[in-house]
This record gives sequence, structure tokens and C-alpha cells, in this order.
Amino acid sequence: MVKLTDVTGIGPVTAKLLSEHNIRTVEALASINLVELKKIPGFSDTRARAVKKAASDCLQGKTGKNLTTATSNAQTAIKKTPAKKIVTSKAMSPVEADNEAKDKRKNKKDAKKKEKIKDKDKKKDKSKKKSSKGKKAKKKS
Repeated sequence: MVKLTDVTGIGPVTAKLLSEHNIRTVEALASINLVELKKIPGFSDTRARAVKKAASDCLQGKTGKNLTTATSNAQTAIKKTPAKKIVTSKAMSPVEADNEAKDKRKNKKDAKKKEKIKDKDKKKDKSKKKSSKGKKAKKKS
């Protein structure tokens, strides 16, 4: 006898959920109306169709989670194909690419120079404030 968990897309939690809705066998799952199956929480239209088809196929002996043939017990490896990278930048000649790289380096240097100037200005402001506070204190006494 085929169990509900033998159907592709049905695990123990889903089997329990189906059991609560009086669907306890693969036959019952294969014969249920799609509208009724979609009423069960967790079953979208796509999932309901897929599970219903998987239950029918499981009954016919086509597929299933735990079904293996006597001649082959080897599992097939699933290979993931790498995603293609989409390049959105325009094509550049080597000279243009070199110029762009130089521009980027120059912009970085300019930014560093600006930061150093700001830091020097801040230090000067702090030292001016300290010196002016000292003068005020001397005048009071």
C-alpha cells in the first residue's frame, strides 16, 4: 500500500493536515476535487494541481518519493547550472577602459585630499577655540 508521504510534495506535516480534512489515502488525494483541495491551508492552485498529479502518478506506479527499481538503487545527482551574469555596461575599447580606470583613481585621490584638508581645518578650529578660551580666562583675573 502506498502512503501519503510517498507522494511527491507531501511530507509528514502535510499528511497530517490532509488527514485532518479526511484525506488519509493516496486514492482519496488523487480523486479529490481541485476546488476542495485549494480550500485546505497551504494549497495554492499550483501546489494543488502538482500534488493531485503526483498522487495519480504514484497510484499508476510512475513516480514517487521512495519508489526505486530493483536494477538501480543509485541516486542521480542534480547539477545546478550557474546563473548567467548580465552585463549592462557599454563595450569599451582598451584605451577607454584605461582612461576610465585612471579617472577613478584620480577621483579617489581627490576625495582623500579633501578629507585631509577638512581634518586640518577641524584641528585648526579646535586649537583656535582653546587659545581664545585661555585669553578670556586671563583677562577676567
